[in-house]
Amino acid sequence: MASDEFFRLVRDWVTIHLPLTRRLSPHTIRSYKTALRTLIEYLRQTQGLTLSQIGFEAVTRSNTNGFLAWMIEHGGLAPASANQRLAGVKSFLSYCAGEDPGLVAVWLDVKQVHPARTPQRKPDPLTMPQVEALIRAPRQDTPLGRRDTTIILTMFDTAARVQELLDLVCSDVDTTPGAARVWLTGKGRKTRAVPIMDKTGRHIARHLAEFHPGSPDPAAPLFRPIYGQPRPMSQDAIAYLLRKHADQARPNCPDMPPKIHAHQLRHARATQMLRAGVPLTHIKEFLGHTDIATTMIYATADNQMVREALQKAASPAPGALAPTWQGDDDLILQLAALK
Repeated sequence: MASDEFFRLVRDWVTIHLPLTRRLSPHTIRSYKTALRTLIEYLRQTQGLTLSQIGFEAVTRSNTNGFLAWMIEHGGLAPASANQRLAGVKSFLSYCAGEDPGLVAVWLDVKQVHPARTPQRKPDPLTMPQVEALIRAPRQDTPLGRRDTTIILTMFDTAARVQELLDLVCSDVDTTPGAARVWLTGKGRKTRAVPIMDKTGRHIARHLAEFHPGSPDPAAPLFRPIYGQPRPMSQDAIAYLLRKHADQARPNCPDMPPKIHAHQLRHARATQMLRAGVPLTHIKEFLGHTDIATTMIYATADNQMVREALQKAASPAPGALAPTWQGDDDLILQLAALK
């Protein structure tokens, strides 16, 4: 059957290579699986192939270019999301080429497919009054409210990505006054130590005492649901609590955005650090960026800071004028670990 080798390698990639060899997080593995499931659905819909007919001969440069366009035009994906799935397919084919030299040509052919052009998106940080209103919104007379305050404060203070926050365990935090910090595990399973304010440390210490009394299990998720088994919270739960508390804060903060997402807290922290004069190289390490170009977007987006800097540089005397600047299908999917 044409699909035998294809789905065997899919299964080995998903169940062995990604989790055991590369030690990727479950969240990243789910992303890779989604990429392959989307490719399979594309081949079924546009090429008329059944799962038993799908093999490497169907994964050509032409079909992959069509796959990229199909995700954007018919799948409703943004170019950045489509590019992420394209990268997942390329990663799978790179693995296959290493396992079977006969597949090197397939990998090299698809490798030539260029990602879709994506418009540069400027960060949309919350303002500091908005951040403060969001932190104050949860009630402090309930365990749920105290937990949510600690989550929002920690997310802002560490500029953590949502999955980095959810991956925190009790042993990842040090609440020592004057030396408080957390250890975040980011993309590529790279861990970085991030200093936090003593205020944040006090909130985390209170959270540990309330939700992990006694001697906490070092491997226990730091933030977990109030009820049920001790397990990490989901990204959907974080999105829900942010929307909930943004709605609660809006009467006292009318300019709170109608839609709010966790990355706005990360953007807010990065922008605050930039305006405080923290060098971009330090912000890069703080955010866990691998490329300084990613961090540079905060500098190009912060027009207010640029104007202030130009004003200072061009106006040596107080009051001097500033110059003008220009400037059985189910079974196959189960066996391949895609379902």
